[in-house]
Amino acid sequence: MIRVNLIGGAEARRASGCSRFLSVPPEQRAALFGVTVLMATAIGVAGDWWTLDRSRRGLDAEIAVQDAQLVQLQEASRLVLAAEAREKDLRERVDLIERLRAAQRAPVALLEAVSLSLPDGLWLLELKQTGASVRIEGRAESLTALTDFVDRLQHSGRFVQALDIVTTNMEAIGDASVVRFAIRGDVRVGA
Repeated sequence: MIRVNLIGGAEARRASGCSRFLSVPPEQRAALFGVTVLMATAIGVAGDWWTLDRSRRGLDAEIAVQDAQLVQLQEASRLVLAAEAREKDLRERVDLIERLRAAQRAPVALLEAVSLSLPDGLWLLELKQTGASVRIEGRAESLTALTDFVDRLQHSGRFVQALDIVTTNMEAIGDASVVRFAIRGDVRVGA
């Protein structure tokens, strides 16, 4: 019978690999250990560098995105400021228009009252307002037209007291005669 010891052969081979390493002369073992430590350090530094470079690239990409968003926000901010300035300008214009309308109500109301009070056969030459005092000059075909005009003005509610007929003169214009008149009165404030 033949016996083969297979286990003994593997141990012998393992011993030969270890023995090879251990067969390095002792003076070169320190150099081999130093080279191994140097290579491990180089691999560690390379790994750290790769990790840091990857982080840097990620941060650069994030900074680029944030810069793009900042540009968009600045543009939006500029548009908002322009819109606010335009709104302020329009609001000021509307306020000015409202103030002008409020200031013009009294003269417009006075002209409306005079216009609605004009009878046939009477025309105006001048209407002058100084403060609350109003002076109206014109011509009428008859004294009746003049008294109707004064009565209608008085009943319009635009004047404080009774109107005064300052002057009346008869004038001849061609073949016809007309009454030249001047009326004075005080207008209600806010009327």
